Amino acid sequence: MNCYTCIKEGVTMDAVAVCAICGMGLCLDHAIEREIPLVQRVSGWASQSTMHILCERCSKVLGLTG
Repeated sequence: MNCYTCIKEGVTMDAVAVCAICGMGLCLDHAIEREIPLVQRVSGWASQSTMHILCERCSKVLGLTG
């Protein structure tokens, strides 16, 4: 699989990850690693989060840029 963003820029680069939200293939330069809070469903949970790989667009939509 190739990086979708690179292909749009006219470059062929192998994807090393897939966006956890939209499924876009991403190379190391375009993969964004962010902590995403877990939704509390049981009263016993503490505030927790988990790491996800995201594309730039999904990171912005989720407000996780920067």
